[in-house]
Parts: sequence; C-alpha cells; structure tokens
Amino acid sequence: MSNIKSKNKYELCYPILEYDKVLFMDKVASLEKEKNKLLELRIDYLLKSGVSIDEIIMIINYIHIDLTQKKIIVTIRTEAEGGKVSLDDKTYYNYIEKLYLHTSVEYLDVEYNMYSKNESNYDKLFKNKYKKVILSNHIFDKALSKRKYESLFNNMTKTYIDYVKCATYVKTKKELFDFMITARKCSKNINNMRKECIFIAMGEIGGLSRLWPEFTNTKIVFLTAYGENANKIGQFTYENFVKYRNLLEKIIKK
Repeated sequence: MSNIKSKNKYELCYPILEYDKVLFMDKVASLEKEKNKLLELRIDYLLKSGVSIDEIIMIINYIHIDLTQKKIIVTIRTEAEGGKVSLDDKTYYNYIEKLYLHTSVEYLDVEYNMYSKNESNYDKLFKNKYKKVILSNHIFDKALSKRKYESLFNNMTKTYIDYVKCATYVKTKKELFDFMITARKCSKNINNMRKECIFIAMGEIGGLSRLWPEFTNTKIVFLTAYGENANKIGQFTYENFVKYRNLLEKIIKK
C-alpha cells in the first residue's frame, strides 16, 4: 500500500443537526474554534420542525455572514436518502433554486435521484456557477457490484456539477473493498473531468473509507459534533478520527 500521507488534501466537515432555530445557530457558533474548515447545514431538520424555506434562507445568510468564517454546505436530505423530510420533485427543485440563488454559501448538496427527474432545469440553474454543487447519492438497502458502481459514478459526472458524492452502507469487508477500489478507479476519470470526489462507506465496517480519504481521492470527510454514541452511520468524533488515523499510519508503514 502507498503511504497514507499524500498530496491529495481533504477538508473536515461537521454536519449541524438541530430542529430548533436557536439551537441550530448556537451549534454553529460552538464549532467556530474547531479545526474543521467546513460546516454542513442540514436544513431538513429545520424544515421538519416547520420553519419555512424563506426563513431558513435568512438564517443561512446570517450564519454565513455573522456567525462563522468557515465554508458552508447547505443540504436538504430527504427521507429517501436518510434525511428528515419527504418532498415531491417540484417542491424540492423550488427549494434548491431558492437556496442556489439567494444564499451566499460556497456549496449546495443536490440529491442525484431528484436531479435526474428534472435534469434540464437543474442544468440551466447550475450554468450560472454561483456556487459549487455536490451531486450526492446515498445507498442504504444493499451494496452494489463494481460494475454498477462504475456506471453510477460515470452517470453522476455531469457537466455543471462540481463534486460527485456517493455514500453506501456496507456490511462486509468485501463490500467495503469493492466500493473503495472502484471509487479509487473512477476518481481518476472524475478528476480528468475537472470534478472532485466524496466517497463514503457507511456503517461500522466502513470507517476505513473515512480514515483513508486519500485512497479514493475524497476531498471532504464528515465527522460528528454530537459525541461517540450519537452517530449510527460511522462518523467519527475529531478526537477518534485523529487517534485512528495515527494507528492506520503506523500499520501502513510496517
């Protein structure tokens, strides 16, 4: 294996998972001195609690301008992909359009399955290049074959998006290695298309993908700011991430 230390730099990101508006902003402020460079505002939590999209946009811009100097990803994660809200295609697009045009953040996450249902409208919107678009796909039911992963990643490498993100739940070492090896292979083509990659194997056994993002050319690693026992998809606290990274480096150097 190659040395874990490489030229492929990655950034750490904390998702904000709060239903209450005040607690949402308080959580952002509490992380300002942490070593992450990114925050993911999971606004599906606010939508679930009844906050309107227009008020959420005001909250986002306040956070970005007044509460933090970190870069921000805005995400609506639907129930179909492990999130908190169920939205029809039209409503989802309208929300994404508003967020894209009326927030000052650096990144916007868009679910691939939603994008695929209205591709031409999304492409017209994203041609403006107002912010970077992360096209994401989350697979919880079963791991895919190598060939299906390749097809998925190639299909996701669209003209006007900036990041290809795939997170898949794995239960065995074979599923983990099939995913990581295929992701590494496909990352070269994605990079050749001037896109970036985020590849995540979810679940306890998938932790290696988070600890070794260089292997798949992954540029963003999602940690948790809610403690060791609060996360079921395999996100590490910063302290555990550092601890296990150091152990992995020692193993690889042997």
